[in-house]
Amino acid sequence: MTRKEYELIFQAFKSYRPFMTDAEEVLSEKILDDLFYAEFDKLASDEDDVFDEMVKDAEEALASEPEINGVKSLNFR
Repeated sequence: MTRKEYELIFQAFKSYRPFMTDAEEVLSEKILDDLFYAEFDKLASDEDDVFDEMVKDAEEALASEPEINGVKSLNFR
């Protein structure tokens, strides 16, 4: 979902809010949260995957290097 699509849905709920019951207001907030945070969580997990891959590559590179002054590897976490 693009930001423009999200904004359209948000504005529709905002305009309709005076006509909503309390239960409908709660449901509209839940819908907006589900729409927004699903994309946010997806981005966060993608970044975590990239970071984990970078750490793994760095650890492999260090493992293939000769020992320097008694240090075999570094702890990145």
